[in-house]
Amino acid sequence: MANSQAPSAKKKSTTVRAPWYVRSGFAAAERVAPGPAAKLLCEMWFRLPAGPEKRLRGEAPAGSAVFEVDCLGTTVWGYDWAPANTPEAPLVYLVHGWGGSTGDFKFIAANLVASGFRVVAFDAPSHGNSGAGPWGERHANGLHLIEAMSVVLDKFGAPYAVTAHSMGCLSAVHGMVLNGVELKETRLAMLAPFIGGVEGFRDTIGAIVPVGPRIMERLAPLGEAKAGIKLDDFSLHGIEVDSPALIVHDRGDRPNPFRHGERLAETWPNADLMATTGLGHRKVLANPAVSGRVTQFLKAGLA
Repeated sequence: MANSQAPSAKKKSTTVRAPWYVRSGFAAAERVAPGPAAKLLCEMWFRLPAGPEKRLRGEAPAGSAVFEVDCLGTTVWGYDWAPANTPEAPLVYLVHGWGGSTGDFKFIAANLVASGFRVVAFDAPSHGNSGAGPWGERHANGLHLIEAMSVVLDKFGAPYAVTAHSMGCLSAVHGMVLNGVELKETRLAMLAPFIGGVEGFRDTIGAIVPVGPRIMERLAPLGEAKAGIKLDDFSLHGIEVDSPALIVHDRGDRPNPFRHGERLAETWPNADLMATTGLGHRKVLANPAVSGRVTQFLKAGLA
């Protein structure tokens, strides 16, 4: 698999880690109170990182058309942005991750449109500019993100390519599979992919507080019961993905460890890996080298 290096960035990841005393408490709970700790973590699991007043948000770029579509009893907000006088430009979906928004792709979207692509970006329920989902303003689950992908597919059709970040990688792939999109016809640019499954959730939660095996064996069934899906059914592993794929992952990504993206690049037969250093989990979204590589990758399919 191809492996290239983007320029380092000096700033650290913005992923929030719990204070030392909270982490110490969960470390102790692994020994003496794994059940109560699991119940508390289950609540944290489905809680979005910010309420509506502090959500990450984006704005519709100049020249784009805003759209709204019904989804799960609320409204999904997004924009459709094509180069001037080129309505038939190749369609690329931009799919944000947990707690993210269309604003995450501000720079990538502009670069893609300037390169001749049509971009459709949208906010999942309880995210960005969209309305509150079935679980209210502060809570959601991965199935809500998949449903948002489904309604956008229904409105705009199968894309030429998808560029996604974190949990958006998983929800985009599952959404396309559920809606009969032929993956091998779709180019995938996966940034800091969240792999899902027990391993993915354990590592992501473990980046905030320590989660030992006694807590995790109680937490997983609680989360599955609340979401209504088995964790290993909500995963990028076990799906046959033979699409041309570019996987961008930073070696210092804490919530989604680098080894996850590295393994996907080894497992998916047509995947290349772009390894970065110093960008963490979110700064891959604004890095010029990453944006350039994504654009180059998407343009290669048109040759």
